[in-house]
Amino acid sequence: MVTLEQTIRNATGWSVARVKTLCNENDVDRLMDAHALTQEFEEWMDPDTKDHDVYSLEYIGKGSEYDG
Repeated sequence: MVTLEQTIRNATGWSVARVKTLCNENDVDRLMDAHALTQEFEEWMDPDTKDHDVYSLEYIGKGSEYDG
């Protein structure tokens, strides 16, 4: 099972890679998309931030204790 820490690391890695890709396309609209992503993931991209406020819900789908 994937941990929350791994999920955050994966999402952060994806966002950084996506921003790089968008910036390399030399298109104003893509640069604006890259800026929007950096704003969305700003806290996670900051290497000086050691702790993050993350809220996670328990899985309630098929196979969970709530699956009736």
